[in-house]
Amino acid sequence: MKIESLSFKNINSLKGEHKVHFDESPLNSGGLFAIIGPTGSGKSSLLDAICLALYGRTPRISSVTKSKIEQDGSILTKYQKEAYAKVKFSCNLGTYEATWSISTNRNDKLREYEMDLWNVDTKTSFSEKKTEVLTEIERVIGLSYDQFVKSVLLSQGDFATLLQSNEKERSELLEKITNTYIYRSIGKKVYEKYMSLKSKILTQKTLLDNLQDKLISKETESDFKQNLKQLGEKETIEHKKLSEYQKDLDQLKLKAKLNSEENLAKTDFKTLLDQRQNFDNENHQKLEQHQKTLEFEDELQDFNSLQKDGDRLEASIIREQVEITKINSNINSLHQKIEDLLKTKVDPKAVESELEKLQKTYTELNTRRSSKLHDFSAKKQLLNKELEDLDLEFQKQGLDSFIGELTRKSEVSSGQIQNLEKELEDVENLEERIQEKEHLRDTLKEASHESKILKDLGDQLRRLENKRSEFHKKKSEYPEQIKLKESKLKAAEKEVDLLQTKKDNQNLRLEVEDLRQKLQKGEPCAVCGAIDHPYSEHLPEVISDLDKTIARAKEIAKQLSKDLQHLNAEFSSLLKQIEDLDKEVKELHSKHTLNQEEFDLKFKKLSILKEDESYADLEQKTRQSIENYKTYKHLKVELKALQSSISILEELVDIEKEGKSIRDKMKSLYEGDDLGRLVSSYTKAWNQLHSELKSASFSVDKQTSDKTILDKNLSQLQQSLKSILENKGFANISEANASRMKSSDYNRLLHRKSEIDKNIKVKEEKLRGLENQLKNLEFIHFTEKDKTEFAIDDIKATLNSTREKLEDIKRVLNNQKENLAEYKAIQNSIAEVQKANKKWEVLNRLIGDATGTEFNKFAQDLSLQRLILLGNKRLKQLNDRYELDRFITGEDKNQLYVIDNHMGGLRRSVKTLSGGETFLMSLALALGLSDLASKNVEINSLFIDEGFGTLDPETLDLTLDTLERLQAESNKTIGIISHVSALKERIQTQIVLNRNSQGYSQLEVIS
Repeated sequence: MKIESLSFKNINSLKGEHKVHFDESPLNSGGLFAIIGPTGSGKSSLLDAICLALYGRTPRISSVTKSKIEQDGSILTKYQKEAYAKVKFSCNLGTYEATWSISTNRNDKLREYEMDLWNVDTKTSFSEKKTEVLTEIERVIGLSYDQFVKSVLLSQGDFATLLQSNEKERSELLEKITNTYIYRSIGKKVYEKYMSLKSKILTQKTLLDNLQDKLISKETESDFKQNLKQLGEKETIEHKKLSEYQKDLDQLKLKAKLNSEENLAKTDFKTLLDQRQNFDNENHQKLEQHQKTLEFEDELQDFNSLQKDGDRLEASIIREQVEITKINSNINSLHQKIEDLLKTKVDPKAVESELEKLQKTYTELNTRRSSKLHDFSAKKQLLNKELEDLDLEFQKQGLDSFIGELTRKSEVSSGQIQNLEKELEDVENLEERIQEKEHLRDTLKEASHESKILKDLGDQLRRLENKRSEFHKKKSEYPEQIKLKESKLKAAEKEVDLLQTKKDNQNLRLEVEDLRQKLQKGEPCAVCGAIDHPYSEHLPEVISDLDKTIARAKEIAKQLSKDLQHLNAEFSSLLKQIEDLDKEVKELHSKHTLNQEEFDLKFKKLSILKEDESYADLEQKTRQSIENYKTYKHLKVELKALQSSISILEELVDIEKEGKSIRDKMKSLYEGDDLGRLVSSYTKAWNQLHSELKSASFSVDKQTSDKTILDKNLSQLQQSLKSILENKGFANISEANASRMKSSDYNRLLHRKSEIDKNIKVKEEKLRGLENQLKNLEFIHFTEKDKTEFAIDDIKATLNSTREKLEDIKRVLNNQKENLAEYKAIQNSIAEVQKANKKWEVLNRLIGDATGTEFNKFAQDLSLQRLILLGNKRLKQLNDRYELDRFITGEDKNQLYVIDNHMGGLRRSVKTLSGGETFLMSLALALGLSDLASKNVEINSLFIDEGFGTLDPETLDLTLDTLERLQAESNKTIGIISHVSALKERIQTQIVLNRNSQGYSQLEVIS
């Protein structure tokens, strides 16, 4: 995984938008780079922005929410309304852009932050849900947040503490650094599981003891079963007796009930007989009289119906005669109105023809008037259409005044046309001239645009040639500078060799010091045989500052070597730039020549420009000429429209005069609004009234005829009923009608009589049934209710006593059965739990305890061994003198130890290390943890936090050399956050953060 670029806006003190390209020069070509700036300038904010974009959290804020941002004033720059962080990164699955953003609403309240993952290769967005985006980012990168922080953002602070802590503190710190809390949790869970099973076994054993006390002996259980059998037989006998006694009691109760029902039925029967007698007394005569009329019911009903029809016809004839009188009055009134309309006397027979004649005359006049109005409207529309191009409209103006106004306008237009004809040429072929001018204008516009492009290309070409001249001048200076620097480097290396020879000679003299001490005055030397030994007493002076001088000489030679490398790199870069510039100049010159040739060929028909004249000037003149031609065209059209409009207005004056004449004639005939509707209503009313009169007269004649026939039929029917009425005992038809009942009343009385007779029959049958039931009753033991009830109470008491004894025995036996089953189940459960608990007992003995410390300590020891192994690999690259190790037998287990390979493998506590040595150890462990956390993912971006201030210059150089070697070998992007001045001088590629007076910072990449 490699971070290619970082973009962010308004993050902490870094106000505004910023972008850092880690995949572009100089950050991708200068080896290491430093992130420098004063305290509070925002160095760590760069790391915050990276973590925000990828994981929505930062090392300094574990949970980033809108409420946390509002409460702490963190992340979002003060007084700003939006912020975002975007990281472009590449991994095995492709290239992606992860974005975190937050903004305020219109009420300046923060919205919830949003996250997005964009696939640069497929141009697709993953999801709008934050949780899904976070999960997908972890999947494509292959690292969780904690793994990312430990793999990419390295801080030595925790590891410096780790080196100095005791065994317990080291275990807890390792747990935090490696995020391996699970081992402590496993240890606690094992202990809790073991104790839970152990407690369960003890509880079940206690239950067994309690059950043992509740169990009865087998002899006692056998006695209970024998008593149960005897009591069961006794209960059967007593239950049978109780059933027989209960049956007798039920029969006695039934007998009492039947006697009561029999007495009640006899009373009801007598009541029904009385009801029938009362009914006959009240309704017998009514029914008998009505039944006499049933034989001639149809004739009687016909007579009554004819009599009603006659009365109805007589009333209708009277109403029709009144209506005829009213219609005649309305006809006379309407006739007078028609004569008033016609303004003359009219025969009633000629009313319709006279009205039609009036209507025809008036309609003809109205048609002529409408035609004139239509002509006027059509001419007016035609006039307004002609006036549209003149921005005029005829509404309600006076015709004569409007004609005068248009006449004046036409004179003005004629004058303007004459003036333009003097200026313009060939106005006859107007459209052709306009098209020619417009084509010329477009050609001039294109020529103006392309001539500007040619000018810009020429200017660009001159700038590049000037720049190339400057580069060639610099190129001539570099060989001399390189030669001078090489000369200085050779002299410095020669000086180092000379000083080193002196050092070697000095060391050679020191080696024979023991031999010199053994020399005795006057005795021969064992090496050379000499008797005089001047150096045995007077040693030559040793140069005490030679080591420092050699170190300074090496430093000078090293710096000169770096300067020479830098000069060579700059010279190579300049040569590459000159090569690229030559290529660019050549391409641009070729492009300019080609464009010039194309321009000359394309616009060769254009006239040659005069001095101080441009294509834009010609274009403007052509535009003005086009405008004059178009104005001339417009004026010609306007003049034609004005002349046509004046002609139409004169026609409108004639139409208006004729219309007024027709209107006067129509008023002489009728001055109302709608003559047609009035004539139509009069005609319709005249015809309707005569129709109604005819219909009413016909109706009176018809009803009078019907009445005569009906009276004849009524007389005949009355004569035939006379003999029938006498035979039935009725004096006349009125008496017979009075004796009749309504059909509903007659049917109701018949139904009531039938119901009474039916109820009497039902009661008779019920009495016979009750007598039979009383005769059929049988008794087993008793025939008296009191004795039966006493016997039942006695047998019930005996039976209840027997049953209670049975229940007691059954309860004891059931409890015994349940207790035995539960006892056996608990025994089986204890055996199963003990079997299952064996593995948990072993695990608890090995790794379990109440706090999980034992297993956690074991796991962290393994983590420490692995971390020390990976750290030593990195430490060997930093400094091969030291090697980190755990304690061995006889050493303090609360301490870590270093092996000093330059001192014959001497072991000593890490607490004896200097500040610089401690930093090297911490950096090695941090790099080792990065390797451990990213064991399945290739990490190509590293950021190392503060800690370089504790190093001496030589160690600092060694550390940076190692990191540069790491960067070169792995192609990693490595950034170092620091404010150490020597670091700033050593690392030329820098991301510099500067704070202004307002507290905001600006970011700049320099090299």
